[in-house]
Amino acid sequence: MSRRAGALLLVLLALAGACGRKTAPRPPELVAPRPVGEVALSSRADGVEVAWTRPTRYVDGSTMPDLGGFAIERQSFSTDFHEVARVPVTDRGRFQQATRFTWVDREVRPTMTYHYRVVAFTTDGYYSAPSGAAAITWAPPAASPTPERTP
Repeated sequence: MSRRAGALLLVLLALAGACGRKTAPRPPELVAPRPVGEVALSSRADGVEVAWTRPTRYVDGSTMPDLGGFAIERQSFSTDFHEVARVPVTDRGRFQQATRFTWVDREVRPTMTYHYRVVAFTTDGYYSAPSGAAAITWAPPAASPTPERTP
C-alpha cells in the first residue's frame, strides 16, 4: 500500500469513528407520540378543568424522551374542534417527571356543553392522534350556604 493510500485510509477510519453510531431511519408516523389516554373533565368555580396523563412512548413503542407539550382542543355548539391552549412540558431533563397534567378553561358559559380532546407533540413537531373526546356541561359549583346565626 502506498503512503498516500495509507494516509487516506487513516483519514477515512477517523471520520467513520467520529460520526457515532447510526440507526436506521424511522418514518415520521412512527416517531409521533402515542395518543393521550383518558381525558377527565370537572366543573370548577372558575371554569372547566381538563386533566390527562403523560404519554411516555412513541407510536413504534420506543421510549419518548422529547415530549414537547400538549395542544388542548375544544368543540362547542356544532363547530369543529379547534385549539384553545398549549401546555408545555418543562421537565424533560429531570429525574422525576410529571405524570399528570391539568389546564383550566375559563372561557366557558354556564349550561353550555363542551367537548375536549388533547394532542401530544414532540420538540421536533411530531403530533399524536387526538385523544378520545370527553364532554361536560359546565355548571359552576353552588356556593356553600352561609350558617345562620342563633339569637
